[in-house]
Amino acid sequence: MTALVARLHRWIGERMATRAARILATLAILISLALVTWPLLNTAFSLQTQRAGILKSLEKCSAKDRDPAAMQLMQRGTVTVGDREYGGARVVGRAVDLFDDAGVMPADVKQELSWRLLGDQVPLWMPYVLVRSPALVIALMLVTGIGALAVVWIGLLLPALEVGGAVAAGAAFCWWMGWPTGTQWLISSALSLLLFAFLWNGARALLGFRSGSIAVASNTALEGVRTLALPGFALPIAMIVPFLALSRERGEALLQAIPGFLDWGHTAAYTMAALFVIVFGCASTAFEIRDRQVWSVVTKPISHGGWLLGKWIGTLALGLSLVVGGGLLLAAGTAYLASQKPTDERDARDVRDTVLVGRVGFRPEFEMLPPERLREIIDQTIEGDSVLKADIANGTADDAQTRRSIAVAKQREYLDQQRRIAPGESREFVFHGLAGIVAQKRGISLRYKLHGGGDDEHQKFPAMFQYTTGGGAGMWELREWTPGEAYTLDIDPKFVDEQGDLKVRIFSAGWDEEKKTPVASSVTIFVQDDSLEVMANESTFTGNLVSAIIVDGCK
Repeated sequence: MTALVARLHRWIGERMATRAARILATLAILISLALVTWPLLNTAFSLQTQRAGILKSLEKCSAKDRDPAAMQLMQRGTVTVGDREYGGARVVGRAVDLFDDAGVMPADVKQELSWRLLGDQVPLWMPYVLVRSPALVIALMLVTGIGALAVVWIGLLLPALEVGGAVAAGAAFCWWMGWPTGTQWLISSALSLLLFAFLWNGARALLGFRSGSIAVASNTALEGVRTLALPGFALPIAMIVPFLALSRERGEALLQAIPGFLDWGHTAAYTMAALFVIVFGCASTAFEIRDRQVWSVVTKPISHGGWLLGKWIGTLALGLSLVVGGGLLLAAGTAYLASQKPTDERDARDVRDTVLVGRVGFRPEFEMLPPERLREIIDQTIEGDSVLKADIANGTADDAQTRRSIAVAKQREYLDQQRRIAPGESREFVFHGLAGIVAQKRGISLRYKLHGGGDDEHQKFPAMFQYTTGGGAGMWELREWTPGEAYTLDIDPKFVDEQGDLKVRIFSAGWDEEKKTPVASSVTIFVQDDSLEVMANESTFTGNLVSAIIVDGCK
């Protein structure tokens, strides 16, 4: 039976290798691409036209001026373009969060909102991130077509049909069972594995010089593919990363979903790449020595060191293909998640301002007790404790160790005093080193996560932020905060002084509009190590991802 199946498989392979079969496959590919590209392009161009109308409607959207578009958005969560109305309560949750403190909708918010309002215009089977750009649709279809034609004409038509048929059958079954996510996962995993195949074949092509160490590297790369060592390590990445991107739970904030995806996805990709380099590199070298294949190589005009260098280059090239492929999948997964509907406007803003950008943080500096004052406090503590003083005198307690313990405790108490803001009181926090950031006109913001009130996530407390440096010294802002929840406060660069210092005084208090006076809060604010941080834009998400790929490759 096995021989019959093998003979049938060989016969089908021979038929598939004929010119007629390849021409028919080429026609089928072109027709399939046309059938997929046409609705994608129609949808993409339609979205572009509708989005232009939405942006024009939002052009003068200002809650401060109370223009009709802003009022409609605030009251009903909709935008009207011509005779059509976009949005609604399910799309726009808290419209007030779309506007800044001056009542103006920023340009980047308009861009993000316009795409969100068009979300219901895209059929379920179309990737929303793809149809946002007609150029991206055309580019992807061209790459897909070239790849498919390459598979046909280099003699991989039968394996492609076997694998593609199995994937298509599984995807169709999932769709029929009402599991669209399963369909997306199967197709995404197959395309991801195809991406890895192109990358490792590209790595082999770069090692095509048949001389010296490069020849050894080329043979090593070929060995890694033929023994299925590389595909075996690429398959988990191709399955895990798309699964992580598609496994966002309903109601989960994008602010948590995207960093979680990047964390686990990067861990999976780098771990598999590192394991491949270690396992395959050691196994390939050891097996060639064990089987005495190496002797037929080093007897030729190549040194032992040249042979080892070639093995290292070949293994490294295949490992880099896994790293680069994993990075591309992370970029695609992030783009997919970023195109999903956020839980509310705050979630959309946080993703835009804190996740999809590269930032550098500056934390406040706390004062330490001066050495003279610290020694004075230690002496007073020892003098005030007769038992401790007696223990030191009779040698029961070590004087140096005792003083060291007291010093640590007193410094901690002093720091805790600076981190505690009692109701109605205030503390000033200083951030240094912002001169270069302001000079380069990079945006800055204050990220704060305060604690207090038993960290009850259902309670909200007022806090006042007053700037005491720069051209706007004395200005303040009122905010509500929930214990343990992170917030972002945009900072005008004018609050940074000429030395690059920013001083912010935080009051545990609210504001009484009738009496025009501060009102003490009901909770003591505790500032921990991660509670306050001034964030400055450093790079884009793409730049950060490229840097991560380079670092992974070097490691």
